[in-house]
Amino acid sequence: MSARVRCPRCQRPATRCYCAQLPSHALQNHWPVTILQHPQESRHALGTARIAQLGLSACNLLDATTDSIAEDLAGQRVALIYPGVDSQPLAVLHDQPPHRLLFIDATWRKSRRLLLESPFLSALPRYHLEALPPSRYRIRKEPRSDALSTLEAVVYALGCVERMPDRYLPLLRVMDWLIEEQIEAMGADTFTKNYFARNRFARNNLPADDRFDPTRHE
Repeated sequence: MSARVRCPRCQRPATRCYCAQLPSHALQNHWPVTILQHPQESRHALGTARIAQLGLSACNLLDATTDSIAEDLAGQRVALIYPGVDSQPLAVLHDQPPHRLLFIDATWRKSRRLLLESPFLSALPRYHLEALPPSRYRIRKEPRSDALSTLEAVVYALGCVERMPDRYLPLLRVMDWLIEEQIEAMGADTFTKNYFARNRFARNNLPADDRFDPTRHE
C-alpha cells in the first residue's frame, strides 16, 4: 500500500491540509519565537507548533534533544515561557526591549525532564501567562486544567508582550479548523465518549459557528 500524499508545507495529509486556513502573509511578530520540540511531538498528527512556525514571520522550530540549543541561543535575551513557583508574570517584560520567547513543545513530564537535564534551560529566567481563557484544544487530555497547546501559549504570549491581544488570534482559528476536522473524522460517538463532557467549558469559549456539538441534530 502506498503512503498517503502529504503537503510538503504543513506536513498534513493532502486531503486534510490546513495551508489554505493560514493568513495569506505571515504575521509580523516583533518578539522572535523559538519552539523546542520533542521528537515525539513532531510526529503528532495534531501538533500545533508548525502552525506557529508557518504563521509567524520570526519563529523557528528546533529539536529539543539537540546538543546545540545553548549555542543557537547564545548572546540573546531569552525568556522561557514555563509556569512554576519560580516564574514571573510575563507582563513584567512590557517595558523591556524584545526578548526571544522560548517555548517547549512536549508533554509536561517530558518538558520537566528536558529542563532537569539541561543546565542552560534550567538557568533561564522563567515567565508565565496570567488571566488565560480555557484551552481551545479539545481533543487532548492534559494533566492540568490550565494547560494550553503550544500554539495557544505562543499566541497569548505575543499578545501580552506586544500589547496587541487580538493580533495573533487568526492562528488559533487555524487550530480550531484542524480540530474540527479531526472531530468529524473520529465521529460523534468517539468524541462524546472521550472528550465532550470534559471539554464543555473550552467548547463554550469558541464562537458559536465553530462549535461541534454531537448532541445537536441538524
